[in-house]
Amino acid sequence: MFFPAVAGEVALGRWLTQFMPHPGVVAMLCFAPVMVSLFIIGMLMGATIWLLLMKRFVHQNILATFFLGSPRVPVFSHLCSKIFAWSYGQNRPKTEL
Repeated sequence: MFFPAVAGEVALGRWLTQFMPHPGVVAMLCFAPVMVSLFIIGMLMGATIWLLLMKRFVHQNILATFFLGSPRVPVFSHLCSKIFAWSYGQNRPKTEL
């Protein structure tokens, strides 16, 4: 799950090293939020890839423990439940007769 996050951090770090070899304090403070948000986005991408790969081998109830379990953080819990519903095709609108 961490591979996309770590790969993104390494790629951004190498690019920033070429762009600014000796950054000052202000540059470090400006790029710190970018690094943190890139890591969070990379972890969400890794979790989505992991879920899409593992749903073939593991039952839905077991995977639901990881994506829908507690403790819950409001923003990320809602996002994780949407990713889980999307991967199992549960987000389609229900048709009523």
